[in-house]
Amino acid sequence: MRTGRIVKTLALAAAFFAAGSLYLPGVSSAEDVWCCSHDGRSFYLDSESINAANLPKGMDYRVSVKAVLDSNGSLEKTIIYGFESQNDRLEGNYYDKSAGYWQWVNYASEKPVIKAVWETMKPYMRQKHIGYSDTWKWD
Repeated sequence: MRTGRIVKTLALAAAFFAAGSLYLPGVSSAEDVWCCSHDGRSFYLDSESINAANLPKGMDYRVSVKAVLDSNGSLEKTIIYGFESQNDRLEGNYYDKSAGYWQWVNYASEKPVIKAVWETMKPYMRQKHIGYSDTWKWD
């Protein structure tokens, strides 16, 4: 009788452990997620910062990304990226804190980073039920 109770308890504990190991990060759990490495920096998306509400006019999505120097692992800066979709086209921009306004990403060297940020955002947007389209093309 006691053996049966122990077996049931162990089975229940194993079920909770298995369910916990399959659990994806929830909407409420903050997580820095690696996006890409580029020009001596690694970029980490703050999954909790993904936003699609109360944004500046013309912006559909916003997210905060940390740029970390690969040479020593120190935080170089935090970048706020914004995305806009128009006519099945996706455009990216970033907030220039020193100038105090949004700048369009138009440099070829920055495109790989902003594309990686967008791709990294998508699973978390699905978790938050934020709509987007996989058919949007980059300019």
